[in-house]
Amino acid sequence: MPSSCYSSPARGNRVITGYNTDVEYGGRIYHIQTEDKGAENPVLESLIYLGGEILASHRTAYEDLLAAGSDPKAVAERLETQHQRMVLNVRQGRYDPEGLKPLGSGASSERGLEELVLDFLAHDLGPENLQMSLESPVRFEVGKALDLCVRVRGELSSLPVRDAKISLRLITPVEKPRTLLEGKTDSGGLFRGVVTLPSSEGGSAALWLQATLGQESVELKWLVGHDGGGA
Repeated sequence: MPSSCYSSPARGNRVITGYNTDVEYGGRIYHIQTEDKGAENPVLESLIYLGGEILASHRTAYEDLLAAGSDPKAVAERLETQHQRMVLNVRQGRYDPEGLKPLGSGASSERGLEELVLDFLAHDLGPENLQMSLESPVRFEVGKALDLCVRVRGELSSLPVRDAKISLRLITPVEKPRTLLEGKTDSGGLFRGVVTLPSSEGGSAALWLQATLGQESVELKWLVGHDGGGA
């Protein structure tokens, strides 16, 4: 994947930095350009060109990073992440003028598109951040056996993450954190189990759901009242 990072002086001695990448998909060459517009206009802009014309654009403001102290490293990381996301979108066929094709079509070998995407993530993006969602239950109730279903995906690819360690813990004011359920996600990125939420002597508690894979981790938390309701 041809890619380059560039920097050039601009008005007010501001430096614009960004990335240029050419991606081949479906016999076409897409050019992806992402740049930082600078502190005076805190926007990260990605443009996708096809045949010299702009096919699509994506802009993300980063005033939040400036408010937090304008950490150049944080801006650079967000810039790179956005560019990588746009590259992945092109490789997945999201900007094909003929529309999305069935999985595997347009691949240059017998391997499916999903495998190509996984290879790209492994070699070009490195470890991918996790995203986790609680599919069920919609409400935690004390003393009742509940079917727990957790889904873990990659943050950039949205592909299911296998073998992520799942842990559900109960935290109360009067005792040490207690593990209620743990295990690993299956090939579809799902973890299922049955859990019974015990009552808390203090009248309130918190549930801590965590997914971990290697150095990557994501968590969800809920406050649980004495009636078993979540917030």
